[in-house]
Amino acid sequence: MHCLVIGASGYVGGRLVPRLLDEGHAVRVLARDPGRLAAHDWVDRVDVRRGDVADGAVAGSACRDVHAVVYLVHSMDGPGFADRDRLAATALAEAARRNGVRRIVYLGGLQPRGVGTSPHLASRREVGEVLQASGVPTAVVQAGIVVGAGSASFEMIRHLAGMSPVLPMPDHAWNAVQPIGVDDLLHHLVAAVHLPPDVAGAFDVGGADVLTYRDLVVDCAAAAGLPRPVVMPVPLSTPRLGARALAALTPVDRHLAGPLLESMAHDLVCRAEPSPTGPPPGGPMTYAQAVDRALAEPYVNGTALVSEHVERVAAPAAAVWAVLGQLGNGRWFTVPGVWALRGALDRLAGGIGARRTRPARLEPGAALDSWRIEHVEPGRALRLRAETRLPGTARLELCVETAGEGSRYVQRVTFEPDGWLGRAYWFAQKPAHDFVFAVMARTIAGIAAAQA
Repeated sequence: MHCLVIGASGYVGGRLVPRLLDEGHAVRVLARDPGRLAAHDWVDRVDVRRGDVADGAVAGSACRDVHAVVYLVHSMDGPGFADRDRLAATALAEAARRNGVRRIVYLGGLQPRGVGTSPHLASRREVGEVLQASGVPTAVVQAGIVVGAGSASFEMIRHLAGMSPVLPMPDHAWNAVQPIGVDDLLHHLVAAVHLPPDVAGAFDVGGADVLTYRDLVVDCAAAAGLPRPVVMPVPLSTPRLGARALAALTPVDRHLAGPLLESMAHDLVCRAEPSPTGPPPGGPMTYAQAVDRALAEPYVNGTALVSEHVERVAAPAAAVWAVLGQLGNGRWFTVPGVWALRGALDRLAGGIGARRTRPARLEPGAALDSWRIEHVEPGRALRLRAETRLPGTARLELCVETAGEGSRYVQRVTFEPDGWLGRAYWFAQKPAHDFVFAVMARTIAGIAAAQA
């Protein structure tokens, strides 16, 4: 069977592709940034296509000669994610129908019973409905928290488990949830590809246990050999504030933490009807088994702390990229003098100081002031690694993409701390750091709009 995987650069997609290959399927992947696939050892065994699924022409080309599409796209990375997901799902549904695709498999989310829901879960449900309305037999595999090394939800749980002996949590943390081990989820997704044409709809999948969010953290601490934290309920009526707190304490950025917190306001457990994909071999894993597997698996980026700024720009992506091309030689479009001050402090610490340099062209390996260029996708993405003296490794990612009649600029800083000193440094400088980079993001967006 010829399968198309959309979202292969994500956590689940990166693990699903080798499963499909091992079963003998031919696999094509569609990625906006194929460079993000380079770390996978399966990349040379698949047909890689570059493009955005929201572009009808790109989606149509990707679906050509494909039997099944596995759709793993979720845009929880800033305001307007529901609109972006709807647009992308509509383009994919039309492309799949026109090209005679026989099966769509979509990874959705468990839905609360009753009428209440969160914007994130409502968007997941809407995408499933759009795909089912395509006329192509569609299986919406609805899962809750995925337990595995590198899963955003699990990394948040892992960090909270080791954060403090006394841990404040929202009062929603006593609501019920049914997590699923990543291996069990992969079983259901692969099995859904093989469902007969007359089987379609939304199917709930989960692990063996129904727990509370509090249990997830406490039991994870116990599995990791850490003291079980005493969890204190805190009334939390502002998910935005809670998201910022989680972003400061864990490697989950606030745009993802916010929807996760909103989802905690509901019980998210499987309905009684069994999924047509059947149980995993040996039956569903318990939460303890899934955590043990996750903790035993190395995950290099699990400790990275993230700060992100997203700006809607009333200008084409090319205009934003033109501004990014002006970075360097002391020009960073932020608070005047801040980079010179940072350089002076670095010089006192024995570092390179306020080095000023701009290469003739942006290319990997070139120096850009106190940064080293690691990756460039002309017109779209630039990744830099700091060469100043730090108790950890800092990277700055600058990405721009077309969004409607304008564009969307994403500016992300990641920091992999070296032990407790690195974490202390991150939290101490974070307020000033966030202000400086927020000014930078808004200024770049404003200049691009003015010059367009």
